Amino acid sequence: MQKLAKLSYLSLAVVASLSLSGCGGGSAASATASASKYLGTQAPGDVWSWQLNDTTFSASNNTLGTHYSGAKSLLSTGFLKLTVTATDDTGLTTGSSAYALEFPGTALMIKPAGSDTKAPIVAGSLGTNPSGPQVSFNFVTVPSSTFDSVNDQAYGHVTFTVTGNAYDGTSHRWAIDGTALSDGPSNFTGANGLMTDTDNNATGAMTPSGVCVLDYGPGAGGVIGVKQPSANVDWSDFSSKSFRGFLINSGKTQCVAVTPNGDGTLHGDGYAMGTGVETGTFDGGGGVTISFQSQPNPGIVKIGVAPSGGGSPEIIAAAINQVNGKYMLFGFGYGSGKGYNVILVQQ
Repeated sequence: MQKLAKLSYLSLAVVASLSLSGCGGGSAASATASASKYLGTQAPGDVWSWQLNDTTFSASNNTLGTHYSGAKSLLSTGFLKLTVTATDDTGLTTGSSAYALEFPGTALMIKPAGSDTKAPIVAGSLGTNPSGPQVSFNFVTVPSSTFDSVNDQAYGHVTFTVTGNAYDGTSHRWAIDGTALSDGPSNFTGANGLMTDTDNNATGAMTPSGVCVLDYGPGAGGVIGVKQPSANVDWSDFSSKSFRGFLINSGKTQCVAVTPNGDGTLHGDGYAMGTGVETGTFDGGGGVTISFQSQPNPGIVKIGVAPSGGGSPEIIAAAINQVNGKYMLFGFGYGSGKGYNVILVQQ
């Protein structure tokens, strides 16, 4: 992994995110006995539908009208490998592989098949709406093509009042440097986990277990997040776990591994592009050290990411919570004039 500012090693974006091609699907992502269906987003604004079975998958890019199907297998590195055996996408060769991480019935994160420059897909499961009378989410942005670090939201939280299928709330938003931005209305209608907000042209999914994925349309970005915990995230517990995930930065998606250092920090390293995630080969960049900086709100954690050899940390805003007993992290950072994302799933 190289310096984070140049984005050689660690990131998310989507969000959520959250395609087919570079990083598999993890320990929280083992095969399921029945089909799991997901709706997701991919920068700069494509909406995807996915279905994963025991050994197969199918997917469609609802925005572009392309379709994919093939075989699913679990790699020793903890990622899922999705091999495309049939597609009407003329830009993709059959036999290409995507890599994914899955929380069965909750969330699916995918590095698309084909070029490493393809943005990842972040998807939430469809099934039932989150229950009321209130539900709160922390979120980070999946940057639009015109993201402005001064005036655009980097992270925030929202509490919805639930009345039937109506979810009405106010989004509290901050820029990446912590400056408070104006609040904004968030009013959604839910149908089996599928959420729509016609006022803001948003489509996405919210799961009862605690993941949200929203897309604002082509070029407009989106948000990805998790339910807000009732108390601060225990960093000492979080930093004792191992994770797999994706770094999305400088137009590339990289599969990453994060492991505890034993001193309250974590070590992050990126798998070599191509088949490094299949062979367990890292990119030789030395990796990064991940440290706790602050927690301005429960579950919104500012983390520092610095080269393992030393140096000043770059700050990432992260939405963190446990989902079905496993930590999930959706992060957003800004460096070298560009926004980027990090997605981590506990193994």
